[in-house]
Amino acid sequence: MANYLLDCNHLSDAIRKVSPVRGRMQELHLTGAKFGTCISVLCELAAGIQQTANPDENYRRLRDILKYVRIWPIDLTTAKHYGQLYCDLRQLGRVLSHVDIVVAVIARQTKATVLTTDRDFDAVSDIAAENWITPGA
Repeated sequence: MANYLLDCNHLSDAIRKVSPVRGRMQELHLTGAKFGTCISVLCELAAGIQQTANPDENYRRLRDILKYVRIWPIDLTTAKHYGQLYCDLRQLGRVLSHVDIVVAVIARQTKATVLTTDRDFDAVSDIAAENWITPGA
């Protein structure tokens, strides 16, 4: 059974009126795949939603999708792994955003594939990432 962790760009796509990402998620959900995100991604998405023409409608669609997208928690263990990954990346001369490091750590903890358009996750060699928005990019 597969686990997927949505980065902001994929969660944002999933709440659009027409979304191939949402369609694929719904198909895989029926086969037992599990989807999740984290509070950091939701905060980043909320900042974007607030800038749209119809935030109330976008929040309604977000609530609908969160019926089968779990919000994976951030706890002390997550924070410890965050600190370690942050330091490891700095030693390699790589800098990732706060949100991307949290996503990477949760992906490690849950053994989830990150759904993202960002190439930043290439810096974390032990997590898998897929791009359902622009495959092959």
